[in-house]
Amino acid sequence: MPAKERLLLDAMTDDILTVVQWNLESDGGPDPSSERWRRAHDILAAHGQIDIHLRQESKYSRERGHQRLHATERRLGGLRGFLSAPNPHADADIATAVFIRPEKFAVLESRPRAKPWWLHPTHVMVRLGECPLPMNIVSFHMCWFDPDQRLTEAQWLTTLAQPGMVTLAGGDTNSYPQQPDPDLTLPDWTTVTDRAHLAHRTIVEGGGRRSDTRPDEVLTTAGYVDLGRHAADHLGQPDALTPTAGRADQGGPQRIDRTYAAGGLADALSGVEVVHTDVSDHPLLITRLRRSRVERVLREQSTVAASR
Repeated sequence: MPAKERLLLDAMTDDILTVVQWNLESDGGPDPSSERWRRAHDILAAHGQIDIHLRQESKYSRERGHQRLHATERRLGGLRGFLSAPNPHADADIATAVFIRPEKFAVLESRPRAKPWWLHPTHVMVRLGECPLPMNIVSFHMCWFDPDQRLTEAQWLTTLAQPGMVTLAGGDTNSYPQQPDPDLTLPDWTTVTDRAHLAHRTIVEGGGRRSDTRPDEVLTTAGYVDLGRHAADHLGQPDALTPTAGRADQGGPQRIDRTYAAGGLADALSGVEVVHTDVSDHPLLITRLRRSRVERVLREQSTVAASR
């Protein structure tokens, strides 16, 4: 069966958990009645029931008593939303957010995370059904201008990949995967005319500059699996490696938005879709996990956690 048909069938089964990651440009706009915000959430709702939603650029969702956060909860069928810790001193408090379907996940903790991040991540610990081990759910947005800051942020994420932990983390990495994607090369920096962007996205090495792939290198070294890469390499889904953002003067489109899994969670992957829209400069990343396999992973890792 072709991969796309299999994804459609999977989406209709009760054994699937649907995760949607989206850097929604400027939170859909500053106007709380924004047509762009409404269309964005119509697009989200059209992809069926969402169980976990990882959001970046939620810059207006703290205003008016979290009005927009709660509107998202309602529009997406009763999700429960969480925002990152307030961050008024960096880029106008561009928040991240996590939304959880409460019928499937019991929320155990919502931890306010700040240091060492430039833009604060949202970290929620949940329990799936009666599984003995909690899961970590993280929405992040790595620093856009400082490679060393991104490296530190990736190092922080490794604390959630220790033995006995199961973690799903996704966001805008503002950097590149270490393993070249088929049919896509990393930017040729000699042709990039946006020189500030070159400084933001490269590191000095061997007397020259190369693309910053260090966050991906750190995460995969720690045991995280890039789910787009996994879907392409092991599930026959090459479209999972579709580029997600980038302008021509900055080296062209690249796969900077990625979802990672640690603790064996990649074994539960059913598929990854990349869906471009006209309402944001980043696409939706739709990840589907088989619930029965997630439960098995959590049981296995609970034994590891108990032995430590």
